Amino acid sequence: MNDILQQYEQKFISSKLLFEKSKNFFPNGVCHDIRNYPPFPVVTEKCEDIYMYDTDGNKILDLWMGHYALLLGHGNPSQLKGAARGLQSGMHHGTLNTMQIEFAELMQGAVPELEQMRFCTSGTEATMYVTRVARAFTGRDVIVKAEGGWHGGNSVLSNGVVPPFVKRKNAPEGLKTVSVPYNNPEITMQTLNEYKGEIAAIIIEPMLGAGGGVLATGEYLASLRDYCDSTGTLLIFDEVVTGFRFRYGSIWPLLGVCPDLFTFGKATAGGMHIGAYGGRRDVMNTITTQRLFTGGGTYSANPLTMAVGIETLNALKGMDYAELNKAGEGMRTYLSEKSHLFKTPAVVTGYGSYFCLHFLKESPAELSPHTLLTTGDKKAEELFKAAMLVNNVFTMHSGGALSFKHLEKGTIDSIKQAYEKSFQMMGLL
Repeated sequence: MNDILQQYEQKFISSKLLFEKSKNFFPNGVCHDIRNYPPFPVVTEKCEDIYMYDTDGNKILDLWMGHYALLLGHGNPSQLKGAARGLQSGMHHGTLNTMQIEFAELMQGAVPELEQMRFCTSGTEATMYVTRVARAFTGRDVIVKAEGGWHGGNSVLSNGVVPPFVKRKNAPEGLKTVSVPYNNPEITMQTLNEYKGEIAAIIIEPMLGAGGGVLATGEYLASLRDYCDSTGTLLIFDEVVTGFRFRYGSIWPLLGVCPDLFTFGKATAGGMHIGAYGGRRDVMNTITTQRLFTGGGTYSANPLTMAVGIETLNALKGMDYAELNKAGEGMRTYLSEKSHLFKTPAVVTGYGSYFCLHFLKESPAELSPHTLLTTGDKKAEELFKAAMLVNNVFTMHSGGALSFKHLEKGTIDSIKQAYEKSFQMMGLL
């Protein structure tokens, strides 16, 4: 342990000094808590292709890729072409602009179920607005989410994110949000029936991101769809992580259950600041009929983001998602085989091109957010991520999400080699 941390500090000495300076300006030294990477975060100067370049001159292979959004790589031609178009257009009009209509046509082509939509500037805004629409449409107050589900920092949905999954004592008055166990139809139905007639919507990630990389089962999704159909409740898929990650468009055709409403995010616009929400026309039309306030956001549908989004979707349309998902499956197989040899418990989760490695204090009875988040060995994870950085690979949740650029030039083998060295440094093998 001490050897890993000593190597880390020596390798990233400039980052350590800059982090100390950063703490003078920002609480915890960062502007997003997940970036407070113990023992201190690496400070980057630029990112290019699939690499980060830090202030100590290190070239680090990136598996985080802009919060999993950069399927085409950092600084890819689509980003550059779109940014040039957006800047040339004037960057920020503050009006209805031609590029947002062009981008909306592409989004609807990829997800035909987006009969109407609106753009904002983050996933947090998208989930806030979409639940507001659901409440107005149904005339009900309760929103149901999954335990461990992360839907951004808005006040409506920021409870039940980490164990023990109880409602926050300081939750705003009048906002009723109920958490249910992910992939547990029996207990979920019991809870839903307790609030029957009061639930406006169920919002769920088809695959939990921050909640452990767990994919929703077909049985679970079908039970939610049946409940919504029988009670007039709306089903919302939060696809800020899953949208355009596993196929061109929504993940729902791969899972067999279609929601009423969707949210999408940064992957649709090459990592630019965007949120999108929409779905059934009759539901979205509530914004018009009830004069619902969901249209704030000075930079909503700004030309710069729209232009990058247009180029990104045009490029993604022709990409081989089957090859990308196969590469991710290969990474999970590799990590699973290795984890079975560890001296301590560990499990691998994920789907398609996304993979997580969980270090655990004890073997879980089931792969659920509750077991993964309550039995997780946080110290082991932090030390392992430091070891991976010593070996020039940046991970998140001890794993990451592959981009199409990771499929080139033997990159997967380089990633596996870094894992192998890190396992040995940790004394796991």
